[in-house]
Amino acid sequence: MVAAASARQFETFFEAEYPRLLRVLSSADLSAADALQEAFAKAALAWPRISRYEDPAGWVRHVAVRHMLDERRSSRRKQAAIERLEVPEPDDVDRDATLDLADAIGGLPTQQRVALSLFYLGGLTSTETGEAMGISAGAVRFHLHEARARLRERLEVRDD
Repeated sequence: MVAAASARQFETFFEAEYPRLLRVLSSADLSAADALQEAFAKAALAWPRISRYEDPAGWVRHVAVRHMLDERRSSRRKQAAIERLEVPEPDDVDRDATLDLADAIGGLPTQQRVALSLFYLGGLTSTETGEAMGISAGAVRFHLHEARARLRERLEVRDD
């Protein structure tokens, strides 16, 4: 009985606040609808607690804005990684070397490949990489060292 009343109360709250919050947030960012939906989903899960707040709409707005900022940061990191991986013009590409490198990286153990990707392409520190992987910064440095050694060994230039 309480859950049904709580669900109706949330529906009323959602119908009243969603259009207004969407207008406010859309003026700041095109991803506002997604962020707002995420925020309302979180509010629905914790509605018995959120409904007692002085300003539940303020809480939803705050969560949506945080989500939008997180998405923007993620997008900037992705763009920075793409720029670091800028592919040279086709004339300048040594396709054999590129394929060799891709094969060599693909042959590394998973932990080493993930550490290389997060550290070098993602621009994370050893500590951040370790947090993302659930291992210590020292373990990250070990995996990076081992990966570089294996890559050096596999990519040695051989005169035939």
